[in-house]
Amino acid sequence: MYRIVREENLLSNRVQYFIEEYRGWFSKKWTRNLTGYSGGVLGGQTLGGAKAKLKVLKSREFITEEIVYNEV
Repeated sequence: MYRIVREENLLSNRVQYFIEEYRGWFSKKWTRNLTGYSGGVLGGQTLGGAKAKLKVLKSREFITEEIVYNEV
């Protein structure tokens, strides 16, 4: 289960959105260390950006590949 958290820094007047995952074995808690993603904290500057990243995270397709040139 995932949630998006809005975090506002009152000193710099900056808003960010972070994706958190509800997990644990004995005691469940919300964490920003996401299962299957080792690139650090995931989120966005806007709610729409965070929702788009959450959609990619749920699909488990982080990297796409495309052959742009093939010399035979």
